[in-house]
Amino acid sequence: MTSTGAGHRSKRSLVLDYDYASGSVTEHTSDESARDFMLSGETGIYTSMRTVGGGRRVFLLDDHMQRLGDSHRMELPRDAARRDDPAYWRRVLLPLLGRGLAAFGAECPDEEAKITVLADTAAARVHFTCLYGRDGPPAAGCQVRLVTGVTREKPEAKSIRWVHQREALEALLVAPTNEVVLTDGRRFYEGISSNFFATRRRESTAAGGGGDAGPAYLRYQLVSAPRDRVLLGTVMKLVLRICDRDGIEVVYDPVLDFARWSGAFVTSTSRWVLPVATIVAGGADTIDADSAMAPSPARQHRVDADDPLVAHLRESVRSMAAENSTKV
Repeated sequence: MTSTGAGHRSKRSLVLDYDYASGSVTEHTSDESARDFMLSGETGIYTSMRTVGGGRRVFLLDDHMQRLGDSHRMELPRDAARRDDPAYWRRVLLPLLGRGLAAFGAECPDEEAKITVLADTAAARVHFTCLYGRDGPPAAGCQVRLVTGVTREKPEAKSIRWVHQREALEALLVAPTNEVVLTDGRRFYEGISSNFFATRRRESTAAGGGGDAGPAYLRYQLVSAPRDRVLLGTVMKLVLRICDRDGIEVVYDPVLDFARWSGAFVTSTSRWVLPVATIVAGGADTIDADSAMAPSPARQHRVDADDPLVAHLRESVRSMAAENSTKV
């Protein structure tokens, strides 16, 4: 790779552009947030990563390389460079990630970095910024809003098209709402930038039928959307691996059964496992995605942000972060 235009770094973000044809890399500073950077893309694919352990280790790096390869195969024309192969992205992006984090690290001395990759048929662009910025990390016990009437085409692909489609729904992300969750009115699917889960007591323990031996979290089931109906986020996959390891039952039947739910949470690269305290479900059957007006009247459902299964999964993901990261 060749390099031009290093310039000075800003305190906001850094962007590296890699041109496929020439192999050249250009570097410039930017005032764009990660969200605005993604919206600057017109077509193509994307993924969002984060660092752990002081800013030089990328969390679940290989999962992101696989995601780029899979998304390229689904969204972009096949080419001689085999950009649908995760090995291509590892070969191209690892030098860019190392360079960008070395250059940008001083701007986030007390915080991890967020890394966003955009790719189309001509170039890959990598954006580095502080993970949370001035607002700080989201507080546990957040609020989510459920909406109906919005569907995601090809949820398994990280498409720039979806970034633009969800923009109207982002108008609903007004404090204290942290996420908007897509439903069909009867079942939940995923958040607009996350995966969503609920927990409930296992029927045998809820009915007082025993089964209370062992850790408290084993008295609960994890309720998930079907794996083939949502994007399998990197943290979602880690959560499911933890469930398999620890003998936690996963039920892929996401009926909106608020009365049975004991807890809920969202997962994403920046949130990891974020407990939910309040679920807002509107009274209307549909939502107009073009106007992003919230259905009214809305009903609030409270769940336990300290639910034992949610707490176990949250701590497990945190404790596994370092061993599931790659130094670049």
